[in-house]
Amino acid sequence: MVDVLEGHKVLAFDLETTGISTNNDRIVQVALIGADADGGPIHHDILVNPQRPIPRDASRIHGIYDQDVRGKPIFKECANELSELMEGAVIVGHNARKFDMPLLQNEFYRCGISPPKPLVVLDTLEAVRRLKIPRPHNLGAQCARHGIDLSNAHDAAADAAACLLLLWKVMRDHPSSFRRSLQE
Repeated sequence: MVDVLEGHKVLAFDLETTGISTNNDRIVQVALIGADADGGPIHHDILVNPQRPIPRDASRIHGIYDQDVRGKPIFKECANELSELMEGAVIVGHNARKFDMPLLQNEFYRCGISPPKPLVVLDTLEAVRRLKIPRPHNLGAQCARHGIDLSNAHDAAADAAACLLLLWKVMRDHPSSFRRSLQE
């Protein structure tokens, strides 16, 4: 069933940000949760100083405030490690293809660094839509539907871990939809 992922670095990925613009907003938290190709655990969860005030509405959602990121590294200081982790990996995220990845890529471009190239991005939002799993399709609702605890919603590490579980349960429940290669 999950043989398609075997032998690959698989990382669930989530960002918390200053807002919802992939072009203008900045990262305040990055999480990559999963395993390397040999099955060794990877847990990379960092706060990032966005070098601008975090809007109150954003802080209300993710609970990260200006004082939490003061003195934390700026994105450029984290970029190489993130790039090494993500390069050639299977990245799993909820709405990652339309939100998290473009925002991350823009952060790399702002630093004058080429963004990492994952092997593939498996987007659980696209998967639940394609499989016609009933709405709502947001991560919290899908986790509730599939019996996944997401009591720490909007913490990047909690959301990433929940997303990985969601992918596993969706693959388990719909095995015929996951028989092709990763690239397909």
